[in-house]
Amino acid sequence: MNKKTFTLIEVIITLAISIIIILTLSNLYFTGSELEQISNIKTELETTGRIALDIMTNELKNTTRTSSQNPSPNVTITSGPNQKQLRLYLPETDSEGNVVVDEDGEIIWDTNNPIHYQYIPGQKELRRLEGGGQRIICSNVSDVDFSDITLDNSLYINEIKITLTLSKNTPTQREVSVTLTSLVKLRN
Repeated sequence: MNKKTFTLIEVIITLAISIIIILTLSNLYFTGSELEQISNIKTELETTGRIALDIMTNELKNTTRTSSQNPSPNVTITSGPNQKQLRLYLPETDSEGNVVVDEDGEIIWDTNNPIHYQYIPGQKELRRLEGGGQRIICSNVSDVDFSDITLDNSLYINEIKITLTLSKNTPTQREVSVTLTSLVKLRN
């Protein structure tokens, strides 16, 4: 007997194998898609975090902790358990952008124009406040820490460590988190 048709069992086995292959391929596709989303979000967070750290680092390099000018232009970190705010002053500059010094060669600090970096947890933002205006320098911030790192009190060599943690959810609600750190040596 020459039979050229498929039996029901052959059809069911073929269908089951096809479904397993399709499910495996779709699972690989969705896993790859989610990994790509995670990678893209991580890159985005690292980029925005680095920009924020660069802004703060560039200004902190020009500030001091050792000035005797009154009122004091020295850097201050809020004394809370989480240290979420930093205040600094920049040197006064002339119309050409040169630092202004007094007759003794000491830098004159712009104490009328403090700069604050402030973390707003409810809005997940790090803001820069200056002269009544404010600018968001980083979003998706889940934590920031300003730490006072003194290398040698006798030499007035001081550093501030900034730790910035950013986080964002993927469309499937998987949290992606990035922590960046910068160590800034202040001007003497």
